[in-house]
Amino acid sequence: MQTDLQALREEVSALKDVVHLLVRVKGERLTTTQVEERIGRTRQTIMKMVRHGDFPEPCADGRWLLSDILEYESAKKH
Repeated sequence: MQTDLQALREEVSALKDVVHLLVRVKGERLTTTQVEERIGRTRQTIMKMVRHGDFPEPCADGRWLLSDILEYESAKKH
């Protein structure tokens, strides 16, 4: 039972890595509104987090890479 659980965790981890890679390759970007909805914070809070280095910076066009947001969410859960 324990080995099955460990194997499942390893598979989930590998799948997360693949999803992150696919998103990074595709370069999909999110608007500020989409990021607000996704993480449940206001624009002002998000920008404060960026200034303090607690959240990824947006790209030059003002949008966030989805891959950066996924990495943030993944790190936040640990």
